[in-house]
Amino acid sequence: MTDVTNLAAGAAGGGGDIFLYVVLGALVLMMFFGSRRAKKQQREATAFRDSLEIGTEVMTGSGFFGTIVEVEGDRITLASVDGARTTWIRQAVAKVVEPVVEDDDALTSDDELDGTDGTDTPGSSQDGRPTND
Repeated sequence: MTDVTNLAAGAAGGGGDIFLYVVLGALVLMMFFGSRRAKKQQREATAFRDSLEIGTEVMTGSGFFGTIVEVEGDRITLASVDGARTTWIRQAVAKVVEPVVEDDDALTSDDELDGTDGTDTPGSSQDGRPTND
């Protein structure tokens, strides 16, 4: 009877072993691909920080906006709008601020948007319906 019990236990354990190997294999694959993604992001961040040049407007991770006026190794000096200069490490720069380009044709007044000429006529509301004045 012990032989039958050992056979049954061995058969049940064999299925559990396969499941364990599949789970471990999936975890190893997830770690591998996660590591590759993190290394790629690190390389991109390093390339971005190495490309910072004098005259570039940037924003730091804490939200400070400034223009790069000096670069010395791992340190950069930013000048704010009022002319104050502060020194930061390269890793503090979060992004480059793109200059805002204004398009004169895109700017319209509220009157052009609602289709009226901007004059209020007595006896009518803004949507053109008569009022009870």
